Amino acid sequence: MTTLLTMGTFDVPHVGHAAFLRKCELFADQVIVGVNTDEFVASYKKHPPLYRTSERLALIAELGYPVVRNTSPGRELIEQVEPDVLAVGSDWARKDYYAQIDVDQDFLDSLGVAVVYIPYTSGISSSTIKERLRG
Repeated sequence: MTTLLTMGTFDVPHVGHAAFLRKCELFADQVIVGVNTDEFVASYKKHPPLYRTSERLALIAELGYPVVRNTSPGRELIEQVEPDVLAVGSDWARKDYYAQIDVDQDFLDSLGVAVVYIPYTSGISSSTIKERLRG
């Protein structure tokens, strides 16, 4: 069985998140979603998410995916889950995603983890939804 791990905040869930998760299913038999905790989000985004961790975990679980709490950049969760594939939105392809999750290619190679970039759903994001709410 092939296991894929993806990690994110999933604050203000939207159709782009759902499309991303469905595309993840193309690369593995099992998709596990790491949901960043409120404390972790506040530490790197400098503001808390709108939805609490428990609400975001419940929402992803309602979509039918196994969920786990992610309390750190990601290295520890990768070690815990031991995925075959790590899925990332393609919007991270031009950013230093490895630094963001505190890993390097040697670490991923040592665990046999492949990285897949899933095409970004343009026109929708949690940030744009928050902007709409601000009016």
